[in-house]
Amino acid sequence: MNLTTEANCPVCSRMMQFNWETREIAYFGEAMMIAGVCECGFRHSDTILLGQKEPARYVLQVTEIDDLDARVIRSSSGTIRIPELGVDIEPGHASESYVSNIEGVLERIESIVSFATRSAREAGSEESTQKGEAILENIAMARCGKFEFTVILEDPLGNSAIVSDKAQRSVLSCEEIASLQTGMLILDV
Repeated sequence: MNLTTEANCPVCSRMMQFNWETREIAYFGEAMMIAGVCECGFRHSDTILLGQKEPARYVLQVTEIDDLDARVIRSSSGTIRIPELGVDIEPGHASESYVSNIEGVLERIESIVSFATRSAREAGSEESTQKGEAILENIAMARCGKFEFTVILEDPLGNSAIVSDKAQRSVLSCEEIASLQTGMLILDV
């Protein structure tokens, strides 16, 4: 399906066009792709997954360097937890889907923690700086296979996964689903 709509640009208020197109995306299924560009340079794009699968949790124990190659498929409703690092990545309203590997997830975390650590250092927060530096040190060791950790990926809409023979999959209970963020408005009709 292809559709074109118009709306006012949030920056300059000119009328701009949005193109809506459904596509089949590997690992994610059917999705609606939305894109719009205004004359002023404002751009908006979004991908909305149109399907839903069984709510699931994937757990991968990363015990050797080869485990860093495991494929991670995170939908915009997926939560990633790495307890040994003290990291929870929960979806928000602007959450994006991506396909990566465990090392790529560590790179994303490293980027955010590096920024937060620099900010804490500039603000004079010694405790936060030390916490950030400890996480960064553990990430560096993990990349060398010298820090074992667990990656937990939970998705109440079932559109996320860890693809690895070592990953364990389980179905989320109703209570577990209710405790998770989805990053989007969900209507139960």
